[in-house]
Amino acid sequence: MRKLTLVNISKGFASGIIPLGITSISAYLKKYGNFQNISLLDSNCQDIYKSLEPTDIVGISSVTQDIKNAVLFAEYVKSRYDIPVILGGVHISTYRKLPAPFDLGVIGEGEETMLELMQLQDFSKERLRRVKGICYNENGKTVFTEPRDLIYELDRIPIPDRDIANLDYYLQRRQIIPYHVGRSLTMISSRGCPFTCVFCSTKVHWKKFRSFSAERVLEEIELLIGKYQAEIIHIFDDLFIADKRRLTEIHHEIVKRGINNKVKFMCLVRSDMIDDSTMKMLKDMNVVVTGIGMESGSQKILDYLKRRTTTIDKNRYAIELSQKYGIPTMGSFMVGNPGETEQDLLQTLDFIRSYRYSPYLAPLSYVSTAFPGTEFWDYGIRKGINVEAIDKIVMDIPDDIHKLDGAPLLTDIPKERFFSIIQLFAKETRYGMIKRYIFLPDNILSIAKAYAHGMIIEKNPLKGIIEITRIIINFIKIKMAGCV
Repeated sequence: MRKLTLVNISKGFASGIIPLGITSISAYLKKYGNFQNISLLDSNCQDIYKSLEPTDIVGISSVTQDIKNAVLFAEYVKSRYDIPVILGGVHISTYRKLPAPFDLGVIGEGEETMLELMQLQDFSKERLRRVKGICYNENGKTVFTEPRDLIYELDRIPIPDRDIANLDYYLQRRQIIPYHVGRSLTMISSRGCPFTCVFCSTKVHWKKFRSFSAERVLEEIELLIGKYQAEIIHIFDDLFIADKRRLTEIHHEIVKRGINNKVKFMCLVRSDMIDDSTMKMLKDMNVVVTGIGMESGSQKILDYLKRRTTTIDKNRYAIELSQKYGIPTMGSFMVGNPGETEQDLLQTLDFIRSYRYSPYLAPLSYVSTAFPGTEFWDYGIRKGINVEAIDKIVMDIPDDIHKLDGAPLLTDIPKERFFSIIQLFAKETRYGMIKRYIFLPDNILSIAKAYAHGMIIEKNPLKGIIEITRIIINFIKIKMAGCV
């Protein structure tokens, strides 16, 4: 039987997230094709170059910002073995140009396509033409076969094969969500998103929002608790609360089975969908942190980014609900958007600053990036921005202006001025990280660390001490009020 080596080329958040797409494919191949000889090379926890062993087929999953690394590794595989190398993941599904080292690419979700490919006698062009949902290069052009139908009954997909991952590494106690340390695992209970934000490639990749049944979700949650002793489960859906009826069913079963007394949850929500009853359900489930794409403190920019589906006031209301129910939120913000003026940018900064002393907003700011298949990408092409300079992408706010050289920035603000402003956003993100230290209970070393970081951030010991003290005092006031 063929040996398949799957490769996670991308390092996940805090390098602590098992690559769920790859492990889902492994589970599907084992259940429906009885392919058992499957291994994982994982950039999160090993040197994939040194760890490569003889194999029959290599499959590499990559997002756009990591495609250069995927190409380099594919070239390395080809230099060692004369075997097929397959590219999967978001990048090939949205960019739709297959890099030369790869023999073929898998478009969209890969479970059924990979099963059919593994069952082929060989990868001749004649055979590949009959496989739906792939692409390959022929005569210098990328050729696409007929699209493959979506898997509408997601429950057909077995629970991801996490056993192929390095569990000694992934089950270490770590903090991948604000304020909480423990054995943390992730899961996905749906695919896609019902919304169409102009910057997001989710709709292009997944096509249509679909979800696993509540029963299937509970089965996986109980497995993560029982088999892997998970203490924290991060539900990694684009929008976990998209289907309120399903959420109600999941909530009911979690409370009924006492799962809320065994594990903590984090999930992603939207400010225009969150309300008092929804927050109460999340609280009952023991959701301890939410994530919200707040994007901007300028209503003009927010209207553009999210197609007038939410408002600044709704973002503030979501934070109010976070405080009411004692569930902090990670709010993500985008800087350097098309049409964004300096005033718009400063409005976003003011929004974030207004919550510096609150434990209920942990801000994360990113440089807006044009990804293939999005309206951002089309905008960049119209404006003559070199969006094809994928290896120059900058998403995290850099600490050196030269890291912006050649980057496909979408902002009209001059680079020097833009850099100086986004350093202020980075400062607020660092304060958000400091709040994690303060929130951890009965840990004097964490408090000392918070003060040390505050002095470094402010570059002024007295000012740093004052700022951290204000945060601590506000935390104490809220705790005494019984909100946490």
